[in-house]
Amino acid sequence: MGHRPVAPVKIGYESVWLYLTLCPLTGQGFAAFLPRLDGACFGWFIEQVQACLSQQAVFIADGATAHKAALFDSQKLRFVRLPAACPELNPVERFFKEVRRQLKSRVFETLDQAQQAVRGAVESLADQVISITAFPYIKNTSNHI
Repeated sequence: MGHRPVAPVKIGYESVWLYLTLCPLTGQGFAAFLPRLDGACFGWFIEQVQACLSQQAVFIADGATAHKAALFDSQKLRFVRLPAACPELNPVERFFKEVRRQLKSRVFETLDQAQQAVRGAVESLADQVISITAFPYIKNTSNHI
């Protein structure tokens, strides 16, 4: 007879979204916690990313409705949309998988505690960004973009 696994539970929730972009070739990144996943928050995030850039870059993203090509300044940041239903091609998804692995089965009393734990997980993986996200298709095409 099966059994139900024991795990901590908290009824009710609050949420915040971690926006994160990483460079698989240099390991650099930019992150922000924002209140929603929508065009307005994504637009703010892209403005901040573009302000940090010293040279032209490519932004690879999936087909989420917030990811709008119109938000990108073509002089600094070029938007490349991945094919639908292909998370294995998205470098940041592999990074998020590692973050989730560090945080699995944890329950937080407050949203601030959860954000601190996520921040800690992201920071602990900072020196592994290249090894986690530098897919062969990125390494092989980086000189041609």
